[in-house]
Amino acid sequence: MSKEAMRDPRLCFDSPGPEATRKAGELFSRVWRAGRGRPGEESRGVGEGGFVISLQGELGAGKTVFVKGLARGLGIDEGAVSSPTFVLANQYAAPLDGLSLHHVDFYRLESAEELESMGFFDLMGAGTLLAVEWGAKFSQELPVDRLELILASDSESAPEGRSLSARATGPISERLLAAWEIALAEAGPGAV
Repeated sequence: MSKEAMRDPRLCFDSPGPEATRKAGELFSRVWRAGRGRPGEESRGVGEGGFVISLQGELGAGKTVFVKGLARGLGIDEGAVSSPTFVLANQYAAPLDGLSLHHVDFYRLESAEELESMGFFDLMGAGTLLAVEWGAKFSQELPVDRLELILASDSESAPEGRSLSARATGPISERLLAAWEIALAEAGPGAV
């Protein structure tokens, strides 16, 4: 079996509270941003297109908290980030480099046809990090290569604790997952 085939494209870790969950999101968006390279430079293997994270977890599991961290890592005011449950989609522009964060919620959608009418497919453009809450509801409409992140309550370890489990589904997400794992390790156990 090759070394590549032996690598499990999963990452599991615990977050003791909301700040650690935000930090995990921040580190992911920094890894994504850094992997894209700068205009005129060669990309570090994550492509110049957009990237999708499918978020799963019960209500209150920390999905929007994680997205606030994604925003912070892109230099976006995390205070501006709110749950898109009722508006379905929020868009935030990064202040420095033209990247953007789009935050979508599939929770209230009844059918995949509603994705077209809400403009979902236009949100997956180049330079966009797209976080989709309840993404598994219409996973067939998401790119094949994405990161799937499940947040679960882990109140046994801490009252606001969460268990995070990430799975890469393709080559770009595998490279991002590996880089994120390194960033989390470098941040140290107190960070997340």
